[in-house]
Amino acid sequence: MRKYITLVGIITAFAVMLSGCAKTTQPINANIVTITFIKAGPKFLTNDVTVNPKDSIQFQYTIKSPKPMTTVELAKSLPSANTATVDAFKDSVKTGDRRTFTMTHKIVADSIAGIYNFNVIVRDVNGIYMGSSKVINVTVTPDFYYYTNRQMYVPDTTAKTNLCYYSSSANSSFSYTSAGATNSAKIDFGYYFKTDSTYTKGKATSVVGHSIYALTITPTPSQIAFNDISSWTKNATVLKVGTSPTFASLTSGGAIKQGALTNLKSGATNQVPVVTTAVSGGLRTDTYAPLVAGNVIWFKTVDGRYGALTITYMNQANASKSTYMNFEVKVTK
Repeated sequence: MRKYITLVGIITAFAVMLSGCAKTTQPINANIVTITFIKAGPKFLTNDVTVNPKDSIQFQYTIKSPKPMTTVELAKSLPSANTATVDAFKDSVKTGDRRTFTMTHKIVADSIAGIYNFNVIVRDVNGIYMGSSKVINVTVTPDFYYYTNRQMYVPDTTAKTNLCYYSSSANSSFSYTSAGATNSAKIDFGYYFKTDSTYTKGKATSVVGHSIYALTITPTPSQIAFNDISSWTKNATVLKVGTSPTFASLTSGGAIKQGALTNLKSGATNQVPVVTTAVSGGLRTDTYAPLVAGNVIWFKTVDGRYGALTITYMNQANASKSTYMNFEVKVTK
């Protein structure tokens, strides 16, 4: 028993001696580098900045480290709405003592509005973090307007105070009374409920329903003829319902313009929905797709702006003065 205890003691002492001789390396987990951003020109960033989509921005920075560096990364964190999380520009430090490093990056700002965070991250040969710079926030301003929770009502015949017209430049709905000839030049389109019957093989089957129109529409539908706009400016906005691209995917002015150009290339008109009539055997058949929630209506204004309207809600399907639609609008600046 005594021999066993002695043997265990010897083994334990030997193990302690070996552990004392072993060399340990502590990982670098603190910021030991010094990173300085350099204002080498008007587009070089040293602090937070606000830019337009696709503006040119530049970074130049110098790093000083007490230990050799291997990888230097200019990391870009994207807005949370974006599916990606990090877009990195990585550089290898290969020359000299690798304790000093200078790099320049020329970048085009994103087309999608949001706040983009840039900072420099330094690592050693084992990928261990050695430190990072301050964060520079680059705010990209939107190159389009996005208006939510807008409303238009069916025009009322008596007080004429229902908000039945809309201006994307003013982001405002107008009634016949509030618009008048003075504000008519701002109006892009109006809204009404078209009670004209549609036919299938000579039989009336439904009414056209919710309709959006440019003020140049002719002949004037009976449902809006009681509003005398003979002295108004009548903007010739063109319209078309389209399914692609989706309204949610329109995150830049360029995307809105391209979507509108594609959809308005053919079939654009001054009123939606479009009803097509055919007569066969003396019997009339109308083809059309009624406006419904979820529709995207593309438009171009007379002053050259492109936009998309999406219908979010319609409260009922009749010509009552309480009938209205909710919608959202994205329009280029």
